[in-house]
Order: sequence, then structure tokens, then C-alpha cells
Amino acid sequence: MELAFSRFKKVPFILLSLALIAGLILSIVSYLELCSEECKAGHDWKLFGLPFGPLGIGFFSAIIGLHFLSLKYSWLEGIVGLSVLGALGSEVVFILIQKYKIGHWCPVCLGIAASVAVAALIFTYSYFRELQHSLSKGQKGDIMHSLWRGIGSLTVFLAGILIAFVGVAKENKLAAAENEIKDQMAFGDVNSPIQAYLFTDWACPACRSLENKLRLIMPTLVAKTKFTFVDLPVHKETLNYSPFNLSFMINNKAKYLELRDQLSELSTKTGTPSDKEIVEIARKSGTQYKELNYADVALGLKYWKELAKQFDVDATPTLILVNLKAKKGKKLAGGEEITESNITKAIDALK
Repeated sequence: MELAFSRFKKVPFILLSLALIAGLILSIVSYLELCSEECKAGHDWKLFGLPFGPLGIGFFSAIIGLHFLSLKYSWLEGIVGLSVLGALGSEVVFILIQKYKIGHWCPVCLGIAASVAVAALIFTYSYFRELQHSLSKGQKGDIMHSLWRGIGSLTVFLAGILIAFVGVAKENKLAAAENEIKDQMAFGDVNSPIQAYLFTDWACPACRSLENKLRLIMPTLVAKTKFTFVDLPVHKETLNYSPFNLSFMINNKAKYLELRDQLSELSTKTGTPSDKEIVEIARKSGTQYKELNYADVALGLKYWKELAKQFDVDATPTLILVNLKAKKGKKLAGGEEITESNITKAIDALK
């Protein structure tokens, strides 16, 4: 404690505290998006898929805690120093991205970088003071210890550059939205290695016959696969039902089979369902119809089209079961093949 509050260390300790606290405050500002218009482009960039705001808050909170604990446990000072130098390496990459990729500067991001740089300068100054002291004493052991500390610090700084260079990438918002829609559409075990896709058409007689078996085969599919219903528009009327089907699939999973039964019944009466008819279907099932926005419907239709192309499906009903990791799959075509027994056998084989 006496060394920690010595004349030499007291001022650097306070300056370092202020620099780290400033970094924390600016990270909070970034997370809350309270910054200028120039900052918004930076929010599209992530470090290994994680946003910078929460990462900065976590980093500075942890380092500030360790910094103050170093008053009692002096060895923590080295960890704080190495962490700051690693962060400085990363900030070098972030600044280069702003200049050459984003094309303009974010004041908040620059402020965070400045906070890290000030903290790093404080440690660098302390290091050279200690190195100078070791050289003046002429003791080889102390000199070598200081040199190895310098090499270690430089290594961590370079590691920070490398990690940021490898991990920083611009978020693909369209891909993120597509993945979100895919997950929202799926039933069953989302972590299952086996995925199942049932391709049907709302005007297909064979598909309507299969609808009666869904309550028998769904428990097996839901328990053992990540299962998705797919509208394959063999008949053009199917496209009129797809937006409503997507809405029920995403927003009404608990009642979906009941709602699907009623959609199937309605499809035998009309190829152009009205909003009023859909609202009534939802009301009969004790739920509400929530209209999806056009972008979500478009993503859902795109996903279904890609699946049909990926698995070369052009007829309904067809059930595709696939283990993507093992690169194995099974296709069951027609109502006669799509049975609980065949599904169970296919799943067991794919495992």
C-alpha cells in the first residue's frame, strides 16, 4: 500500500483511473447510440459478431475493477497494463477501418481510442522509468526482467492488432434478418443435427390428404428434428396463402396445427382468401392474426424458394430429412411414403 501511494505512483494512478473511466462512459454513450450521425455507420461493424458497445462496457468495467484492486494486490497492475496494450492494438485496427472502410470519423470511437492510448502511454512511461532505473543500477537480472516485460508487452500489442484484424467485420443485416426469419419459422429442436422440411401446396389434393396425418407425424418431427413447413407453389393459389401461413407459423406456434387445418379447409373453397376470412380463422382458434410486413414475407418466400432449389423438389407433398454435418439425407415423396414409421427409420439412419 505504501508503494502504491508513493509520490511517483500516485499521479499516474489517478490519470489512469480517469482515462479508463472516460473509456467506460464513452462506451456507454456508444451502446445507447447517443452519438452523432457519423457514429451510426460504425454500429454496422462487429468483433466476432459482437457489438462494440457492450464489449467496451465489459472491458472497461473489468479493467477499472482490476485497476483499483491493484492497490491491494500489486500483481494485478501487470494484467491491467497488458490488457490496455492489447486494447490499443485493437484500436489501431478500428481507426484504420474508420479511415479506409467507413470513410469518416466517429467522435465517440476516437474518444475511446484516445482513452486507451492515454492509459497505454501511462504504462509505457512507467515502464521506461523502471527500465532506466534498472540500467542505472547496472544489475543484469533487473535489466533482463525489464527487457522481457517489454517484449511481452509488444507481443500483446501485436496480438491485439491480429485479433481485431481477424475478428472485425461489417454485419450483413440482410443475412441476419434471413437467419432470424428461418429460426422463427422452425419447429422442434432448433439444435438438432437433423433438419426436416415438408414441402406442400395449398391447392394440391395429395397435400390435403396428408394434412389429416400431420397430428400423427408432427410429434416425431418436433421431438427429433428442426422442422420447417415449406410452401411450394405448384399451383399459383398457394402464393395467396403463403403470407397468412407465414404469419401463423411465426406468431402462433402453439395453435399452428389448428390454424393450418382451417387454412386447408378454406383453400378448398377459395384460391384468394381475404383478410376478413383469415381474421375469422384466428378468432375461432382463440388467437389473433398479426399481419407480417412485406420484408418478412419476401424473406420467407425467398427462403422457401432456395430450399426447393437446394433439395431439387418440384412436386408435393415431399418431406426432406437431412443431416448437414454428416452430409446425408432422405427424401420421402407422396403421402404413401410420408408416414410416422418411415420418418422414424429415416431419422435413425441419418443419426
